[in-house]
Amino acid sequence: MRLIRHPLVQHDLLALVDHIVETTQGDFAAAARRLDEIDALLAAIAGNPLSGMRLSPPLEGWLVRHGGRGHRITIVFKPSPDHSALYVALVAFGAQDWIAEGSARRSFIEAV
Repeated sequence: MRLIRHPLVQHDLLALVDHIVETTQGDFAAAARRLDEIDALLAAIAGNPLSGMRLSPPLEGWLVRHGGRGHRITIVFKPSPDHSALYVALVAFGAQDWIAEGSARRSFIEAV
């Protein structure tokens, strides 16, 4: 399954690393572990892309899955089985307002 990420997903990941490094006084290994958890969650989603909580407006038609240690990672995605693609709108961490963030990415969401 092909993974298509919103252009701001890279920003999400960099912000997550910055946050973890800052709050752990420079523990880059902790940030790397969270990135590994994100990769594992993406692999699990790709393995079962129709599994997830279906979202209501403003993110209707999209799904969300939480994972990682403490279920603190949130991924908003939409599978496209006919295109063998998985669209990832955002990756959030902790108490981020992922609904507002996802809504702000309407151009990607509407294009899918």
